[in-house]
Amino acid sequence: MRTIFFNLWFLLLLINSTAQDMHFVNQEITKSFHNPSYVGHNEKDFMIGMIYRDQWSEMEKLYKTYSLFGELLLPNKSRRSGDLGIGLLISRDNAGYVRLGTNQVGLTIAYHTKLNDENSFSGGIYGGILNQHLLQDNMKWDSQYNGIYYDAALSSNENIASYNFTKPDMGAGLSYTFNNRKQKSDGFLLQAGFSMFHLNKPEMSYTSDGTDKLNIRQVFHLNGIYDIPRSIVAVNPTIVFMSQGPSKELLMSLRGIFDITKSSLKGGNIQKLWAGFNYRIKDAVIAEIGIQSYNVAISFAYDWTISTLKAKGIGAFELGLKYNLSMFKSSSNRLL
Repeated sequence: MRTIFFNLWFLLLLINSTAQDMHFVNQEITKSFHNPSYVGHNEKDFMIGMIYRDQWSEMEKLYKTYSLFGELLLPNKSRRSGDLGIGLLISRDNAGYVRLGTNQVGLTIAYHTKLNDENSFSGGIYGGILNQHLLQDNMKWDSQYNGIYYDAALSSNENIASYNFTKPDMGAGLSYTFNNRKQKSDGFLLQAGFSMFHLNKPEMSYTSDGTDKLNIRQVFHLNGIYDIPRSIVAVNPTIVFMSQGPSKELLMSLRGIFDITKSSLKGGNIQKLWAGFNYRIKDAVIAEIGIQSYNVAISFAYDWTISTLKAKGIGAFELGLKYNLSMFKSSSNRLL
């Protein structure tokens, strides 16, 4: 395609629709974004959260991502069956001068079954719609250069069939959880999951003769929490590996979680604090801090770019907000 865009990075996105999906640092709110089977794996029955990510703000604030998550766990009092989790996801991503917009709306259903008080398995399916669109007013083409200056009235001579399209989208995932933190004051939590998104490989081509199908995104997620004996501190390592066509991403995280309710400070407004570092291989080093007060938790993260773009002073910040609420008086099958 003979294009001249203001932003060369976006040119790569437009020509090659195998680029990676939107991604986040926060692990508490976005677990179900990594795996549908995690819907309902929260501290309480109901959770609603939001994420705002401003990527590469030094480049005229062209890359922004917004996501809203809502999850509800419906407990089953019967010991013969598990619990049902229901989740709603709404996301929007803007990229580049031509405002490549990606909108995502989907519903997730997860089923959680316990083997015993410490071990459980979960499975989840995701279904929704995926919309992409371009702002053609900001496009410039070489055929619109008349030999002296750029003339927007000239034809682009391109075969773009549509600047806006919507496709169905599907995904599924499985996960395993071991948790003895309820039975012991100093316990251990382990979660491991594998998921696949865009199983139907939706067609994402803007040209009339294009055949660009969105590659399946595969995600492996491993998360652990270890309570250090006789202290208010827990260690929380996490690994997330994502693969989508030729694109691959490995994110490793290590956080310290400070449970204030176990200390002499209990009774105050703050229940939990956490801080840690994340490393996205060959891309960024990320610092993260967070605080929880009663049912509300807020987190902040900042990326320091270490890739070839670091000379540009490019970074990213991310803000997360979560609200938990107990909607049912009792549940015979608490997951966390």
